[in-house]
Amino acid sequence: MKEINGYILFSELKTTNSGFSKWGFAQRNGSRFFIKELIDPIYPVCADLLDSGVVARKRAICQQFEDRSKLLYHVINECSDGNLVHIEDFFRCDSHYYLVMEKIDAIGIDEVMAIPIEDRVRICKALVHCLGRLHQRGIVHADIKLDNILFRRLPSGKVTGKLIDFDNCFWEMQPPQPDEEIHGDLVYMAPETFMMMQTETGTIDRAIDVFALGLVFHQIFTGRLPAFDARAYDYPFEAVLDGATLAVDAAIPDAWRDLIAQMLKTDPRERISLEVAEGILKGGTTVAAPAAETNPFLAPAGDLL
Repeated sequence: MKEINGYILFSELKTTNSGFSKWGFAQRNGSRFFIKELIDPIYPVCADLLDSGVVARKRAICQQFEDRSKLLYHVINECSDGNLVHIEDFFRCDSHYYLVMEKIDAIGIDEVMAIPIEDRVRICKALVHCLGRLHQRGIVHADIKLDNILFRRLPSGKVTGKLIDFDNCFWEMQPPQPDEEIHGDLVYMAPETFMMMQTETGTIDRAIDVFALGLVFHQIFTGRLPAFDARAYDYPFEAVLDGATLAVDAAIPDAWRDLIAQMLKTDPRERISLEVAEGILKGGTTVAAPAAETNPFLAPAGDLL
């Protein structure tokens, strides 16, 4: 079996639903992990085959990427108190970079839909909390979607959700520029992201996560996206940009129906922040930002449920 930096792969890495990466499962020291090979950037190992100036530029880009990623993943782990998947390792092996995370034995959304509504409420509260912690530290996830939340059943029988896939994360103070390529799922794309891609003007911030999470919450409660005219539009952002309303299902509990509606506002400036949302869900008006020195591993994974 192939070995990468001490991780023994169970099979060849694959590209299924992976975007710009390959992924698979591996074992190291008796533990099992999820491992991802990033396709970009590629570190120039065979320097003799390239112009020295090209090599220097490519290595500088890789070093910048490596430094940025190490800091980003460190802060993400600091933010985690159970509902962000733990990043175990980040390294370069030969020409590629690899990201290693804990392996989660996940259940499907159909099984989630079968649990009591109050348990789905707890999952949604936990997601508000964990994504809100990233926002408080200045990190935008930028690829919130149902596939990036792994649901798992705890020994107690309760179901929890873990947020995964930080490939597209960015510092809010250093957002992607309008002329840069932006990755993400069109189904969950915020209207301002699409507008920036089309006009090459404007900026994006944490509000794009709020819009996407509102769509995810609707799926957790109902198993489907908010209703819109599928004959006229392919994606939710198209509907709201055209002035249509995303219909939040009446079967969703009142407080959450109102919250989701606020999360799906067309204008990002009108969307509720997750900090305010968590305060409302706790019965207050706001919550304090987490202290940087707080040990993120003191709270068991199930505490937020």
